[in-house]
Amino acid sequence: MVKTPYIGKWISCLYRTGQSFFDYHLGSYGLGSGNGYYACFTYLFRHEGITQDTISKHVAIDKTTIARSIMKLETLGYVVRHIDPIDRRAYKVYLTEKGRALQPIIEATLTQWTTSLTHGLTPEETQMAYILLERMTQNAIITKEKLSSQELSRSEPNETTFINN
Repeated sequence: MVKTPYIGKWISCLYRTGQSFFDYHLGSYGLGSGNGYYACFTYLFRHEGITQDTISKHVAIDKTTIARSIMKLETLGYVVRHIDPIDRRAYKVYLTEKGRALQPIIEATLTQWTTSLTHGLTPEETQMAYILLERMTQNAIITKEKLSSQELSRSEPNETTFINN
């Protein structure tokens, strides 16, 4: 029987190599790898004036990481936060001129990374890679949600808990 290879090895390698690539190209702007900086930026380039919670949901990164990223981007002068007049507990996030000035740099870096990854692939293979990666991402998100709901149900007292105690 042929053993199925562990796909996480390759995903991990892509992730780590990508982080090094982004550190190299964007580190001089104070944007280290990880922490959701690029996800925040790319979403804000298209949807300014949204809440941190909305960014978190759309880029599939937890709220805490997005909050830390936004605080760092604010410290660096790339974004500003204003209290949402409708929900005073939330902040709406806007790019500053300094943040908007990074758009061509970040987009060019992302394009360069994508071009590096798809080098030697046919257009059909590239399209299939996108389709498969998107599907795997959706599967991972569903799995994470199931795990979260299982953790929640484990922590909630139920009838069995009271009977057995």
